[in-house]
Amino acid sequence: MGTRRDERAPGRLKHLRRRIDRWRRTRVSYGPMPAQLWAMATELAGELGAYRVAREVGVGYQSLRGRLGDVAAGEPPQSAGFVEIQPAALFAAPPETPRGEVELSDASGVKVVIRLGAGESVDVAALLATFRTTAR
Repeated sequence: MGTRRDERAPGRLKHLRRRIDRWRRTRVSYGPMPAQLWAMATELAGELGAYRVAREVGVGYQSLRGRLGDVAAGEPPQSAGFVEIQPAALFAAPPETPRGEVELSDASGVKVVIRLGAGESVDVAALLATFRTTAR
């Protein structure tokens, strides 16, 4: 099977090079290369090596190598700019630590920090409701 991949490699590299060249010619403004093209490049780099793929398709070696490392580590190629926290996660049981801290803030900059000692707990739902009504 390894032989077949090596026989097909030049064709796959040329195909990717043509797609990248077409994207470069037709793009409206400068910006990052589309994720689909990076995915194709990292897949080939995993099989053929980052240096060869970067040289033959015309992408930066360091960029490709970095993305290849992200894929190997099981991480997405680019970090997410927004992380959604489900409301249920706010009301989960407090962690089993000797100390805890609750911090609330609003858009105007009002901030409340409550530090809990060992064995102390707080009703986060009630605290949040009170904070919302009095922070205005």
